[in-house]
Amino acid sequence: MTSNVKTVARDRIVSRLRELGLSSHEALAYAILVSHSSMTASTLCKETGIPDSKIYYALDGLSRKSMLIVQKGNPNLYLPMPPREAFTNLKEQLAEKLNEKNKEADVLADLLTPIYDSVEKSEELELAYIIRGQKNILNRMKALIETARKEVTIFISHPGVFGELEDSLVRAKERRSVDLNIAVTQDIFEKEDFSGFGKIRLVCCSSLTSTDSPGMLITDVKTLLTVANWIDETAILTQDQSIVRVCRSYFDNPTWCKTVR
Repeated sequence: MTSNVKTVARDRIVSRLRELGLSSHEALAYAILVSHSSMTASTLCKETGIPDSKIYYALDGLSRKSMLIVQKGNPNLYLPMPPREAFTNLKEQLAEKLNEKNKEADVLADLLTPIYDSVEKSEELELAYIIRGQKNILNRMKALIETARKEVTIFISHPGVFGELEDSLVRAKERRSVDLNIAVTQDIFEKEDFSGFGKIRLVCCSSLTSTDSPGMLITDVKTLLTVANWIDETAILTQDQSIVRVCRSYFDNPTWCKTVR
């Protein structure tokens, strides 16, 4: 392999390591170390061009990430961890950081929501908004569940929708003691585990069981999101109380929903 090809390959590796959260010096040091059994800091400086004043920061960073081993001596030797082991260690640390950030985001959401709710809104939601795109619809559903404080009533007839919303529903119930009313079709009820989710009913009205129009979500008996057509990826969001009350009544009406527990 020519010197130019080696340089290009090394630069690509360094770039990908940086995308995984390594600093420029950490990425370059590991890319060079992995092609040697061990190296001293001074030799690594010569190979990488990293200044003496920066090399130990890079080596300490790699050590904290469990991507190298320090063999004490005079001078110390630095041994690269095998790539699969090194990246397993790195992935574990990345997962821990992501979990921490997710927890921080949840805490901030809980802190800011009462502030948002206490602000007097300048105007109410218009009669209806149209939301397009399955991802946008699911994101709005999650947002409505996350901001609910008393009750969430949801009708689901499309496979996969419950799985997308499950985490949000769990958080609403466990963290904010929101009452959950969940109505699903027979096939979804048999497939999913609904233990601990509150009131569960089976949808028995044909107009609510079509997977083309896979249901609706009502939060705190104030806001309704109904999926007009899942295939065409359209939903309607409204706070018209007459519509919301009628749709909410479906859950308690035995003509529309059958109690299972």
